Formats: sequence, C-alpha cells, structure tokens
Amino acid sequence: MSSEAWLALYEEAIALTGDAALPLRVGAAIQPSDYSMLGFAAMSCVNLAQAITVMQRYERLIQEVNATGLQVEGDRAELQWLPYLGPVSPIFMQLALASWAAVARHLTGRPQQTFEAHFTFPRPANAEVYQEIFGQPAKFSQPMTKLVFERTFLHQAVLFGDAATNQILLQKAEEQLQLADESSIVCSVRQRIAASLASGKLSVEAVAEELQMSPRKLQQLLTNEGSSFRKLLHEALFQRAKDYLADPAIRVSEVAFLLGYSEQSPFQAAFKNWAGMTPGAWRKMQPVMRQAGDAKT
Repeated sequence: MSSEAWLALYEEAIALTGDAALPLRVGAAIQPSDYSMLGFAAMSCVNLAQAITVMQRYERLIQEVNATGLQVEGDRAELQWLPYLGPVSPIFMQLALASWAAVARHLTGRPQQTFEAHFTFPRPANAEVYQEIFGQPAKFSQPMTKLVFERTFLHQAVLFGDAATNQILLQKAEEQLQLADESSIVCSVRQRIAASLASGKLSVEAVAEELQMSPRKLQQLLTNEGSSFRKLLHEALFQRAKDYLADPAIRVSEVAFLLGYSEQSPFQAAFKNWAGMTPGAWRKMQPVMRQAGDAKT
C-alpha cells in the first residue's frame, strides 16, 4: 500500500469517527510484536539503545514514510522523525511518535515512562490528548518532530533480552534488508539522506560506506535506476525546506540554517531552482493552495 493510500484511509477514518486524535490512539496501542520479526528482534536486545539501533537499521522493512534519527546531548536523548518519501502529514507524525513511546514502554516494562513530544504543526484544539499519550504536555510549531526523554532511559534493560535469539533474528532481518536494497537502491539512499540531514553528513562517500559499497558502485546503481545522488539529495532538501516553510513561525533565514546553508542567499537560489519561486513567495502561496484544496473536497 502506498503512503498516499495509507494517509487517505486515516483521513477517511478521522472524518467518519470525528476523532482527530485517532492516529495518536492507534500509535499508542502498538506493541513490538505488531512489527513481526523486526519487533521480536527488538524484544531480544539487551537494552533500549540497542533496540533503537536495530529498529533504525531495519525500519524500511515495515514502512517507507520516514527515517528515524537518534541524537544524544547532555542528559537528554531524542528520536527524530525524518521524512524522506512524503507526503509530510501530521497523521504520520502522530502515529510515529505515539508508537515509539508505546514500544519503548513495552520493551522496558515501564508503562509510566513519560516523553516530551515535539511537532512541527501548530497547536491543535485537542492538545490535552497529547499529554494523555506522552505523559507530558506536547510542544507545537517546533523546528523538528521528535520525542525527547532522559538519556539514562537508553540504558534501561529490555525485558526479554537474549543475545543468542537476537543474533538469529538479526541475520534474518539482514537477509530481508539486502533483498529490499537490491530491488530499491533509490529508496535506500533516500532513507539514509533523510537521516543524515540532521547530522550534516551528506556526502555520497558517507552513504556508500553505510551501504557497504564504493561511491562509484553506488553512483552506477543509481544511474541504472535513472537517478543520481545529487538528484536525491536535492529532492530531500526541497521536501524538508517545504516542511519548515509551512510553519510561519520559522523565518526563512532559520530554514536556510536548519538545512545546512551558511547564508540565506545560496538557499534562496537553490529553492528558486527547485520550486520556480523564492521561499517567501512559496510561503505566501500556501493559504491560497490550501483553500483551493478545500474547495475541491
């Protein structure tokens, strides 16, 4: 099922039930076993940090909407929602963060664990539901969608950790991932580019190293698929730029900085090349485009 069809189903379900928090409730009901073999691999890890690493590497086996980044700084850790295939929708953000919190609680046997949820979309009318799901008030109109928690939680033991079982399951997951990568190198590179946007490691060499191949081989595989690393990188930057610009609270100069540009002018030029207009003009057009979309429905 395509991400667009998946999104359409959720939008229809929300319209029929009148429950705008439906994606949050679905995400909060997720258990590790719902992810099949990948979930069982996470359940056999020693601690939460290892389980997150496993889920990051093999997440494309269960979804192709976003990559997941892990950043640790000081006494805080955060799981970052990094869209790479689109469409960027609050529904996918809600599903992801609520499911991350639910799975982490199940893995560690800590149902009362709380999280600070950040979302890029504006504060909704039902903001109190977010506190019920995450245990803390959520933050909205943020630069990035992410789940923030105490760094020490990463070291929390997984209830059913077993090293021998983990190795067997990881071997099976690796076999499946290799098959997926061979059949869709473009999607694999998109995923890694999206994850690297947060760290700034956006070179073809870095991605090729992650995929355990030479940069030359990677470029050749992409060429065979009618693509290139530069093309995929620009698509990812364009998508992330539109995501940031959709929030009027983020200035254009801040968007340039968040995307790794040292100055605003190179970003302006790049965005005009992608969209045929400046970032400011694109932002001004969004209310009109939304009204046109509402009129069609």
